[in-house]
Amino acid sequence: MSRSIKIILADGQKLLSDSLKLALNQQDGIEVKQSVETGAALIKSADKSGADLVITEMNLGDADGVAIIQKLKRQNPSLQIMLLTQNEDSAQVLKAVDYNVDGIQLKNCSLDELVTAIRIVASGQKFYAPEVLKMIASRPPMESQAGLSAREVEIMQMLAEGLSAREIGERLLISSRTVETHKANIMRKLNVKKATHLVKIAFDRGLVKAAR
Repeated sequence: MSRSIKIILADGQKLLSDSLKLALNQQDGIEVKQSVETGAALIKSADKSGADLVITEMNLGDADGVAIIQKLKRQNPSLQIMLLTQNEDSAQVLKAVDYNVDGIQLKNCSLDELVTAIRIVASGQKFYAPEVLKMIASRPPMESQAGLSAREVEIMQMLAEGLSAREIGERLLISSRTVETHKANIMRKLNVKKATHLVKIAFDRGLVKAAR
């Protein structure tokens, strides 16, 4: 008998998480080890549970989903990570793709479709729902980002949304000092002398978008 796929579920909606746990535990070769509701609990659990796969939604309330992906991958490179998302924010979904998430399935999928995605990802292959593949195919070519890294663009966007270095650090699970270092590098690359001018110049160059 082959070894079961050991899973951690992370979703802020306990009813959904509990229902999904019950349904998945009835599938051959799948074992949900634990369900959690916050990013902090997910990171702690993944470090100790011996899980093969994490299934998480994009935002757990206390941490940005992409930051969680990065931290989990650093913590355990062999851990597979799948997003189960409402697909309400294509920018966030595409950002997860850029950060090499192993799978993305939509919450409106059937149980059979989710189980298929789980088995594919657990085997070491990528799985993206058809809707996500369409997002990738229709994404316009990346505009020049003035040499900014993906993380610097991410921080630049959060600065444009009015977040402080402390708030950005909490969301990305890094220190505020690291955020300030990124900010200084952004200013250097954009040749901006005053921090107060940074956001305006970023908007002018199309490097960030207005918050909805």
